[in-house]
Amino acid sequence: MEVEDIISKTHHISDTDQHYQISMSSVTPSNGTTAAPSTNCDVLDYNYDIPPAVISGFCFIFGIVYCFFGYRFFKAVMFLTGFIFGALLTYLVCLEENLLPWYGKIGVALGAGILCGLITMLVQYVGLFMTGLHTGFFTAVTALIIINIFYMPSTKWIPIGIIFGCGLLFALLNLYFQKGFTMFGTSAFGAALMLVCLDYFVEKFMLMLFIWDRVMAEVSQDVCWYSWLLLGCWPAAFIIGTMAQCLVTGKDVNHKEVTRIRKRRVVGKNKQRTVNLERIRERERQHENTSKYRHLYQVRRGNGDVISQGFIQNIHRHLSPAMRSLTNIEPGDNVPSSANTTLTNTTITRVHMDHTPPQTVISE
Repeated sequence: MEVEDIISKTHHISDTDQHYQISMSSVTPSNGTTAAPSTNCDVLDYNYDIPPAVISGFCFIFGIVYCFFGYRFFKAVMFLTGFIFGALLTYLVCLEENLLPWYGKIGVALGAGILCGLITMLVQYVGLFMTGLHTGFFTAVTALIIINIFYMPSTKWIPIGIIFGCGLLFALLNLYFQKGFTMFGTSAFGAALMLVCLDYFVEKFMLMLFIWDRVMAEVSQDVCWYSWLLLGCWPAAFIIGTMAQCLVTGKDVNHKEVTRIRKRRVVGKNKQRTVNLERIRERERQHENTSKYRHLYQVRRGNGDVISQGFIQNIHRHLSPAMRSLTNIEPGDNVPSSANTTLTNTTITRVHMDHTPPQTVISE
């Protein structure tokens, strides 16, 4: 029995060694270089986490806005471009340093994103430069994926140089050809955001990790066949979005004209306010002059009626001597015969006497 146990253990050890050699041979090729482990493409994981799922959903919504209405909503897209760039870059730096808790990293990233978004929205040339920079980055990533099929870069400086050169080139082109390259860049950015969402819900960012390894010039595991289908959705959405913006949403829109119209509206409102202020001041002057004459007229009517001097003299001549002595006007007074109205202290009243006809009395 002891001999049989020893023989069985020996066979078990040899089988284990053989299995270990077979499994290692699948990882270590014959030339001595380390190959990436294979991926199980038959199993899909549907256990999604809430934060990445929510972020992926927002990426898909923003991707639709970018891809099909990027130039139409110029200001909003400039803000989102700066916000995404600033928030993502700050979060990666905080993640690398690992000095803050998770909520601290998110807060700092959101603050930096809002600040960058306001800068790119309010300063138009900064937003255009940032859009062109993103366009160059996506173009460089596409070139690195194609180059990796035929050649694996041996140093990280090769992809870094390609990304920097393409980013700077497209940023300058976007500043010169603003409308065309803005449509081009927003369509590429929107298609990339939609690809991020699809990649999470299908294979949990496996394609994004593969692309990041291409950027960092590192060996990564092979992707599944449906990952290439997802990657093919990126240029398809980019072409559809560019055509939609050129032919429909951005056809009759020009961000320069919109800015000029807004400036004209502001200048027109200021001119209108100035004209209205001048009119109000003119009306106040007229009202002051009118009020002066009205006040003088009220003063002149304070103690009596305004009656023509000629009319008073005519009545005075027809009065009896007894009534004429009660008036202030004497026949010898030097009164001008003009019909100008003056302030008098007399009023004409009618006195009805019993059994006598009415007489006109002038009293003070």
